[in-house]
Amino acid sequence: MRLWCLGIYLLLTVFTSVAAGQHSACSNLTLTANDYSVDDLLAIAQSCKDQAVSELYFNRANYQRLLKKYTHFERSLTQYRGQAGQAYIDAYRIHIGLAEAFAGQRLTPDEIGVLNRLNHVYERSGEIAEMRFRGYDLVADRMEREFKL
Repeated sequence: MRLWCLGIYLLLTVFTSVAAGQHSACSNLTLTANDYSVDDLLAIAQSCKDQAVSELYFNRANYQRLLKKYTHFERSLTQYRGQAGQAYIDAYRIHIGLAEAFAGQRLTPDEIGVLNRLNHVYERSGEIAEMRFRGYDLVADRMEREFKL
């Protein structure tokens, strides 16, 4: 029952924000993925009219979702093996944090090049992290060598 009520609340929130226009975060891109929950980031992404800004908030939501998934999985495996997987999660987190920090100085809705580059970093880093998570370290290593900032 509680989940049902939460689902209705989220739907109403999304439809209200879409009907009211853009979310204020669509013009304030300096906020990070940690400032909102996954559902909030997805609602913001739906409300943004600019495609690159919408993709940025979608990528931020996906980043949070992947971190939660990897962290949960690693916690359940810790009893069977070491902390090697946690190093991959931390590397992913640090890489995205650095990309956000470097882009943050010029991150505005008008800077399409910076937005596209940051979206590319999110997508490519997520793919590499997913390959590592699945155990394809050789493929992930090759992807990292080919990845150009």
